[in-house]
Amino acid sequence: MESPSSLKVGDKVTGRVDWERRHTLMKMHTAGHLLSSLFYSRANCRITGNQIDVDRSRMDFNLESFDRTQIEGYVTEANELITKDAPVKTYFLERGEALKLPDMVKLAEAAPPAEAQLRIVEIEGIDRQADGGLHVSHLKEIGQIQLLKLENKGKTNRRLYYDTQNPVK
Repeated sequence: MESPSSLKVGDKVTGRVDWERRHTLMKMHTAGHLLSSLFYSRANCRITGNQIDVDRSRMDFNLESFDRTQIEGYVTEANELITKDAPVKTYFLERGEALKLPDMVKLAEAAPPAEAQLRIVEIEGIDRQADGGLHVSHLKEIGQIQLLKLENKGKTNRRLYYDTQNPVK
């Protein structure tokens, strides 16, 4: 294989998507949306950071008390919603129209990009957010969310590590 520096404008290249890796990231990302919607709607907290990866993902959120039982309950509720298999759809809305909708942004310190149209990811009947990432088409594709670890990261900052497992039948 030639090094990238040997490529010239006009050269033909072939790319290949690692579908297994991509699908794992899609499941992790959609699981993050599902969890963030529960944290937001049940505890009125927002996401302060996240990292999506194939081995495990993490989400940071601004929750007042570090209550393991409460957090475990949100993961359990997310898994129950997965078994109901809501569709996940994407569409575009004018920025002004999208930002008028309640609960569109669940990030604590970030706004959607300054674009005229925003791409919306909606888990039907559960959540909708402005987002440009890749997602599964139905919740059952996620499998099951496994809570790996919880950390208390400061006064109101909590961290949840999770993984997704085999699809729900």
